[in-house]
Amino acid sequence: MLAIAVFNFKGGTGKSTTTLNLGACLARHQIPTVAVDLDGQRTLSFGLGMDGVTPTALDWLSGDPNALANTSQANLALIPGDIGLFRLDADKGMFGKAVKGIRGYDVLMMDCSPGLGVASVQALLNCDRVLLPTLCEPAALKGVSEAVSLIRDERADVPIDVVRVRYKPRLVLTREVDDLLVESAEDLGYRLLHATIPENIAVAESIAHQQPISNYAPKSSGALAYGSLAKEISKVWGLR
Repeated sequence: MLAIAVFNFKGGTGKSTTTLNLGACLARHQIPTVAVDLDGQRTLSFGLGMDGVTPTALDWLSGDPNALANTSQANLALIPGDIGLFRLDADKGMFGKAVKGIRGYDVLMMDCSPGLGVASVQALLNCDRVLLPTLCEPAALKGVSEAVSLIRDERADVPIDVVRVRYKPRLVLTREVDDLLVESAEDLGYRLLHATIPENIAVAESIAHQQPISNYAPKSSGALAYGSLAKEISKVWGLR
């Protein structure tokens, strides 16, 4: 099983939305996937209509084998979030044991909270790869640099994949930041994914309707983009 930390040092960069929709697309491609909500705000759990479902990620970290809940999407399971994650005080071995305890799935996607809470740090230390969603804005670019440097300080060789979300290709600013992302990819040692996720109101609406975009609006630009991302990711991650 491949363990992925979906992380960015900054908030509002589409981590939960990407975890939900990429996970759903991988599941549609017959790749059994588990999404773990490690953010006390629980946007991922809400977006799948499972906020408040128990057991939660806190129980999973404590060794509860019943924390995986089936979602409405075949091949996609969720370990729901818990507001108590904000106060998590985990020992170093807790995450490793929890991750290794999951059986029967090909991908584990851990939706991290922004910043350096215990859950986010431990997810980064116990993952096989990092997926870093970012906006194409100057401040977000600074966040990418800081996040990659932070990860490299602890995990020098872990692969990092950067995906651009809420993408607005017609803006000059977007193209300028694109150029900087391409340049810094070699310097910082991350992979800039070709697939981009456009600014699309249907993606936001799908969260409100508690469905993956592929179910809510399958012909929308957002759904098509996440489908393209899933195909690229499957190759990059070596999935079947």
